[in-house]
This record gives sequence, structure tokens and C-alpha cells, in this order.
Amino acid sequence: MKDLKHSEKYININGSNFYTTCVGEGEPIVFLHGGPGSEHRFFLPHILPLAKDFKLILYDQRGCGKSEGSKQHNYSMADEVNTLELLREKLGYDKLNLFGESWGSMLALLYATTYPDRVNKILLTAAIGVTKEGFKTFGREVEKKLSKEAKDKLAKLEVRLKTDHSALDQIFNILDPYYVYNTEALNRKEEIINNHVVNEMIGKDILSNFDLSPKLDLLSNIPILVAQGSHDILTPTLIEDLLIKSIPHARIVEIDNCGHWTVVECPEKMIEITREFFS
Repeated sequence: MKDLKHSEKYININGSNFYTTCVGEGEPIVFLHGGPGSEHRFFLPHILPLAKDFKLILYDQRGCGKSEGSKQHNYSMADEVNTLELLREKLGYDKLNLFGESWGSMLALLYATTYPDRVNKILLTAAIGVTKEGFKTFGREVEKKLSKEAKDKLAKLEVRLKTDHSALDQIFNILDPYYVYNTEALNRKEEIINNHVVNEMIGKDILSNFDLSPKLDLLSNIPILVAQGSHDILTPTLIEDLLIKSIPHARIVEIDNCGHWTVVECPEKMIEITREFFS
């Protein structure tokens, strides 16, 4: 990978600095990380083989990773859509290929229903759905899987989280094993910094306002592929109901023996799917 073109830099958008990483050359793919409140390092180094064929564009969303936070401590879905559109302008692309993971899958669809003429193709993985019902179902499905011991620990940490933001990392440490099919995959996951405020504020925004139903016809000319782990918290069967039924032209591919973190757990399969779809 050393011979591939690689740059890391801050891009100023409306007075805030956003940390970006670009690797490779060719047709651009923009990667949208999950969380909310995670960072783009989640994708690395797992997706790097794609840089032989594409230009991979990764960035930390507002207040995430190395990107500057909101001075007013306000975070919203609309702001993330606006940031992505201004990033597209700064990068000088007429259209974007989007790769959205988890919350990033929701952001990809939000952006595409806001700027349909600016999107070429969309690949979603660890998808959530087209309304807040997917987000709520995700929470319920996680709770079903938790052991009593895990539930007790989480209850105490959630109380602590009100005064100690470091508790969020401990919460994720308890949840992480439930996000994979094989816990050995956790050894390949990068240590990610999670922004508690971003997670909470965008989470509330999703529960109050996420509903793409009235705008789904705007996606009709955009090829959409969903790559969902067989053992994702939202299984392919659930995603059929939460997403595919509402976007009938979208295709779904099931990744065997895989949980929510498809990129980390089954990187070779995800690279194969991504390369074929965006070629």
C-alpha cells in the first residue's frame, strides 16, 4: 500500500475543521462512519485494498475523532447532511458514491433524499432502516441478547454517564461482543474514541425526526445495495421489513457468519462486494 497516493488533512467547512483521509486514485467512494459519535478509523485498515481501484475518502463527522466540535454543542442529522454536501463541493465532485455503515447508512439515505442529483450509487452495511423504527428495533434487539450481568453493569454505567463521559467507552466495551458473530474479530477492531454528546444528541434527533418515507421516491434512480451480516443485530429478515420493502429496487446481500461490524469481521467479503458494486 506504500505506493498508493495518500493524504491526511483538515478541510475547513463553515469555519470548522474536518479531518479527512484520502487513499488511492480513481472513482471516489465516500465512507460514512457509524456511532453516532464514532470516527473514520473504524474502517481502517480493513478497506485499504480497495484503494488499488478507487479513491477512498474518509472523514470524521462533526465533533468526532479529530474533527472540530460544535461551538454551541449542537449536533443534528441536518447538520451532518449539510457538512457532507459542503465537503462534496470542497472536493470538487459532481456526484458521490456513498458507503454508509450503521448510523452512516442512515446518513447516506438522508443525504440522498436531500440531494438525489448528487449521488451516483449507495452501498449500505449494518443498515438500520428508513424510519426511527429501525433505530428503536436495534435497541430492543440488543437488549434481548444481553445477559443479566451485562444489563446490571450497563444500568450502573448509564447513571454514571450523566456526570462521567468516560463511562461511554465502558458501555461500548460491554456491548462490543454482541456486535460480532465471532468475538475474535474484536482483536481486529481499532480503538475508537466515541463522543458522548454527539451520540446522545443525534440519537435523540433520530428518535424524534428520522422518517424518510415521504421522500423515498427521490431514490428511485440511485442504485442501492445493502450488505447485511447474517447475525447482525438487525438480521437480513428484519432489514427486509425495515428498509427493502420501502425501497423495492434496493438489493440485499447476506454475509454468512457475520455480525454488525461487517467491515471488521468479514473484510475480504466486503471488499469483494464493494469492488463489484462500484466498478
